[in-house]
Amino acid sequence: MQDQWKDAYPGLLGQLLERTMLMLGRDPEQGSFSALYAATSPEIEEKDYNGKYFDDPGHLGSLSKQAQDLTLASSLWNLSQQLIKERLGPDAMQNWS
Repeated sequence: MQDQWKDAYPGLLGQLLERTMLMLGRDPEQGSFSALYAATSPEIEEKDYNGKYFDDPGHLGSLSKQAQDLTLASSLWNLSQQLIKERLGPDAMQNWS
């Protein structure tokens, strides 16, 4: 994600944004730790953490109000389905229920 700043804002502004975000955020290796933990740790099943959000490996994060908004979640799901069907055809989605 850090590389997007140079592409979105060519020139000096993009370079400044990229460096600022690298100082304030995490590099790609550090950013992958939580996802790797969630994918490989036996603790996920042991503590029934499936579907939970992690700030850092082993540290449950808190959800924002937007993340808890079921109406927003439903709207995102419906928009995602609509875009997939537009791009890949009406039979592109399988019913998971």
